Amino acid sequence: MLPTSLAPFVEEWMQAMQENDRSTNTIRLYKKVVSSFILWYQDQEHRTISLDDLTPIALIGYRNEMQHHQNKATRTINAHVSGIRAWCTWLYENKHITVNLATRLKFIDEQTAAVSPKGLKDKEVNALLRAAQRTRYPERDYAILQILVQTGMRIGECAALNYQDIGLGERSGSAAIRGGKSNKARTVPLNASARKALIDYTALLLKTKATLEAILVLWPTRQTNAPTPLWVSQKTGRLTTSAIQRMIDHLVRDGAEHGVVPADTSAHVLRHTFARNYLQENMSDVMGLATLLGHHSLDTTRVYSQPTADQLADRIELLKLNAYAE
Repeated sequence: MLPTSLAPFVEEWMQAMQENDRSTNTIRLYKKVVSSFILWYQDQEHRTISLDDLTPIALIGYRNEMQHHQNKATRTINAHVSGIRAWCTWLYENKHITVNLATRLKFIDEQTAAVSPKGLKDKEVNALLRAAQRTRYPERDYAILQILVQTGMRIGECAALNYQDIGLGERSGSAAIRGGKSNKARTVPLNASARKALIDYTALLLKTKATLEAILVLWPTRQTNAPTPLWVSQKTGRLTTSAIQRMIDHLVRDGAEHGVVPADTSAHVLRHTFARNYLQENMSDVMGLATLLGHHSLDTTRVYSQPTADQLADRIELLKLNAYAE
């Protein structure tokens, strides 16, 4: 039995498929697929999943994780997509959910699978950052985006940060990631942009001046040894991964409506953006990037060293053999 409140819905679906004479292999495969998604989500979120957590961005995030970070074969990814779509359709038809989420989860083709992960352009990143400064919680939302863009950490790792994990100095800073994928701990540097955003955010919460000296005097680790969440919600509890996803999704929808941000942008695209920018400026340092991203295998990281379709098109256009090159 799965360690989740969704286990009864999975078992009921299995029973329904048996009653509809679905093949044993299909039933076994679909149960494995849905179980894999549930366990992945709970590992990212650090809590038990519920029906309310079944959102398009969560499903697409799982598909992207298999495609870009686990390097699964196209057939395997599409088998997972098929199983999740079938389950969501059953949940919808049986009124367990109000929207059929399966319509937003698309299959991938061979060409899509072979393309290297794309990041955002500088102007698109800046558009998101500007949008974050216009939200209800501008300092917090802006700081979260800066942390994701400047470090490449996973959204679940970002959500799990405590004050105790942050180190800040005049010219340096760091974030200790203790609950990374497969519980592999690592430390990532915080550059000046990330540090400034954190100072502005924490100064607001601590009700002090937005200077390093002022916030360090009141830094929560000086008052308690218990983990103190870095990102807090309106109710002062820890801001969850889902809440951060919804915040980013809202910013993306607004940016897409104005044509300044791609509509398929997600937190993982921000991770891609960091990785691509790092390798553009440190072309041979795949090992360093793997350490920063928390990858177990260099093969996973090397995908970022592959040129994107747009980069290949630009290179072909500039060939000396091109008689119409500008």
